[in-house]
Amino acid sequence: MSYYTDHGEVLYQIRLNVIDDFKEEELTNLLKSQNASLLCQYDAFVSFVKDCENNEKTDNPLYRWTKDTINDEKKKKKYKNIYSVYFNKQQVYKEDIADDMIEAIENLKLKTIIQINKLDTQPKNNPQPPKKYLEK
Repeated sequence: MSYYTDHGEVLYQIRLNVIDDFKEEELTNLLKSQNASLLCQYDAFVSFVKDCENNEKTDNPLYRWTKDTINDEKKKKKYKNIYSVYFNKQQVYKEDIADDMIEAIENLKLKTIIQINKLDTQPKNNPQPPKKYLEK
């Protein structure tokens, strides 16, 4: 089982694809009212890599793949325009929470949000490291 599904329940995360002019402040009131926050996906990747390095856990495919991603300028630009929504400082949460937040964000009709995605914690629905990262 994966880290996120050990409890036997599928959880969800909302990701916002935004334009370059997006400002987190556009969602401040909504996020505060829901005890939610945003985290830029690029920043999340950088934090993951630093955490792996600080804890000497760099001998794994996800670390190698993420490290290459943050060092690639094209990917850096892409992931700087993707934000994850956290609830109560948790990166994954129950589906009804995700659905309610999606509806609230859509109701704001912000032109700076291109797309809202709801991801789940099932490994089969998420990208896995390419083969080149599986080998040392």
